[in-house]
Amino acid sequence: MSKQIENHFELKDVCRSAGLWYVGSFMLEFLKRKEEWQDADRKSEFIKSLYQEYPGIDDDISGTTTRANAMIRIIESGKVKDAMQLVLDANEKKLGCLESKTNAKVVLDMLEKGTL
Repeated sequence: MSKQIENHFELKDVCRSAGLWYVGSFMLEFLKRKEEWQDADRKSEFIKSLYQEYPGIDDDISGTTTRANAMIRIIESGKVKDAMQLVLDANEKKLGCLESKTNAKVVLDMLEKGTL
């Protein structure tokens, strides 16, 4: 288990580590594929698959590893709803990816309905 996020400022820092647009865009995938990254033996394969499936996001796999570890920390800290709210509240120009807001709303709706 990763170090718990203690407060809102720390959450913002962790979201910045992953990239706020990434948090919004990929949270659902991380939640759906939880079994893969929770297993220590499968985690590196999970990260490798993200790196290969979404070329151009990171120059090398270490960038994807940093993003993945930040996402996992958000989930394990129970801060998914708060992180999705940060995405929804973000300045659209700074966020740079409107799709991430749409995806964040979907995650929040699914959490509210208990379907996730």
